[in-house]
Amino acid sequence: MNNHLSRLNSCAWFSEHTKALASQLLFSLQIQQGVQLASLLGVDAILYNDEAIYVWVQRQLDEGVIVDDYTLSILETTFIELVTAHTDQAA
Repeated sequence: MNNHLSRLNSCAWFSEHTKALASQLLFSLQIQQGVQLASLLGVDAILYNDEAIYVWVQRQLDEGVIVDDYTLSILETTFIELVTAHTDQAA
């Protein structure tokens, strides 16, 4: 995981739900370090993958994703659909 992760976890800009969900998402999807996810997720291209996930999750919650027992599953599905759509376009 990126050294910036501890800074992200302490960032007041992210809600507690975002911090927990982003950490779970990074773990469950085994997101590797790099920079390729930022543009795919529509966040600032200078962000590392883990940082991009935090910003993306916060945006999802800000846009109305309800936090309940199914939120992680919804985020995983949405993320996989984004990656699949991008892969299909690149092929």
